[in-house]
Amino acid sequence: MPQKRNSQEPPPAMTWAKASPVLVLCIIFDALRFMFNQFWFFGPVLIGIGTSAVIDGAVGKVAGVIAGGASVLGAPELQVFGIVMAMAVGLFGWLTIGLLLITTNTRIFKENAGNALWFIASLGISEIPFIGALPALTGTVLKMYGTQIKKEKRALKQYEQQQATERLQEQKQQAAELMQVRAAQLAQDEI
Repeated sequence: MPQKRNSQEPPPAMTWAKASPVLVLCIIFDALRFMFNQFWFFGPVLIGIGTSAVIDGAVGKVAGVIAGGASVLGAPELQVFGIVMAMAVGLFGWLTIGLLLITTNTRIFKENAGNALWFIASLGISEIPFIGALPALTGTVLKMYGTQIKKEKRALKQYEQQQATERLQEQKQQAAELMQVRAAQLAQDEI
């Protein structure tokens, strides 16, 4: 009688396609943080665009240039506003991505304890003024997913090799049992 093969489930495997929604969110948060860190530059431009959008025509364009130029005089205030907003966006992005990773992919932290340290370090980097303009969240999450994907691919490959070995052993055992049954039938036929 053939034995039943071990019917384990294959190990879960993360792929870049599954990781892409989280990575897109990371890129969005890092882009917003970059924009606010560089608000001393982007602030006057946004004020000028906003003013010209509110007022139509040539008058709006002139008013936009004037408003943008006038906001350059208020650059220290814009810089402080940008730094505070960059820190707020960095913290909000870090909390959002962290919650998303914990609720949808806890394996990323369970299988590699170092990932938690990397993730906390990304918060530290994103909260430092001016240095926070670097895409720390995206880089960290990319590294974390890369490590997880490599480990899970290796585990899946090992699982598939083990299953192939078990199938081969099962086939050999079935062939041996079939040979025994045929030999017994031949022995009975000769009697």
